[in-house]
Amino acid sequence: MTRMKLLGFLMAGLALVACGDDEVGNGGETGNELDGKQLGSLTAGEVDEVCGDLRGQLESISKEDMCEVTGVASSIFGMDCETTKQECISAPEEPAEPDTCDASNFAGCTATVAEAKACFAAMSSTLKAITCESPLSDLMAPPAECAALEKKCPGAFEDDEEETEGEAP
Repeated sequence: MTRMKLLGFLMAGLALVACGDDEVGNGGETGNELDGKQLGSLTAGEVDEVCGDLRGQLESISKEDMCEVTGVASSIFGMDCETTKQECISAPEEPAEPDTCDASNFAGCTATVAEAKACFAAMSSTLKAITCESPLSDLMAPPAECAALEKKCPGAFEDDEEETEGEAP
């Protein structure tokens, strides 16, 4: 798994927070009746509920946390983490983009709702723990709780870079 794929997955989790609709779901408290279901077998209504719940797992990530992650990620490009973090914190809030969590996100995924919730909770904790002093490897490695999603959800950890590998830049 490439570092860009891992970064892409973590950033996708952040996008769910930034682009989430606060009225969808119930803040991460899906009833246990869905926890055993496979993501790829959910009905449209269940997908809406699960998407809201997964967003709820990440809602505790503050703007400062997100900016710290952005700072660490910017170090890939040789930028200073603290400077990037402060610029991010000072920037005005971006308007929310349309929600992109729908059944197509789960097509072919055999991971359960409970496995997805465990992954998103672990991602939230991981992202909140990132500081400018954190090694880049802390940002690049998905939490162990995300192994089921990586294994059971085709494309969950892929990015466009892999599709264009071998092509001339």
